[in-house]
Amino acid sequence: MWTAGPDPIDPAAAWPVPIIETIVTSFSTSGARVLLAPWPTTEDAASRTASAVELDAALDAVHALGRHPAITKLEPTADEVPMSGEAPSDSVVSGEGVDLVITSLPPARGADGSVEAVAIAAARTLAFGGILAVYTHRDWSSGRLTDPSGPMIAAAQNADLLYLQHIVTLHTPIRNGRLQPLTVTDRPEGARDSRELGAPTTHARAHGDVLVFAQAHADTAPPEDLR
Repeated sequence: MWTAGPDPIDPAAAWPVPIIETIVTSFSTSGARVLLAPWPTTEDAASRTASAVELDAALDAVHALGRHPAITKLEPTADEVPMSGEAPSDSVVSGEGVDLVITSLPPARGADGSVEAVAIAAARTLAFGGILAVYTHRDWSSGRLTDPSGPMIAAAQNADLLYLQHIVTLHTPIRNGRLQPLTVTDRPEGARDSRELGAPTTHARAHGDVLVFAQAHADTAPPEDLR
């Protein structure tokens, strides 16, 4: 379990900097090649802009930790080209595998087949011993619990990645050495009304999840280019 530190983490953030920093320091060393891989998406322009702002902040944080970061989507094509998108040409060494891939999996995408595509692309992108870290969370906004962890784990294992661990990442802050419980003001708008008879209970999401996988095969072909 990872704690959030002294400040709360926005549950809606796809790339929360404190969690990205903890992933980077836990699973890479100084000088490592780190790829931030946004999930393949059909978001509208406003959502893409918000995601880009978060990604830029995460990129700066990774760079400040002494790593060599890039932002590139993982989208294998029909002929199994592992990657597309743009990345700074001097951020990751062309022709070499990546030491750490970090991606953010929206809960609703766990069952649409995209997990398989991302897992295959990540497996081909990682160097031997490299790590894939998937930040995600459960969701119940539709009235039914959605948990993308199972499909992601199955897809990664099918891509011959070794499943290492599942880490709970708390969003609640720590103050004076203690976790701060969620208060009414932390809950979504209307949460108090949901307790009425016949209404579903509304919960404030207090944590996310990081799924960690390793590339255990030395003979995996690295990507030819990260352009």
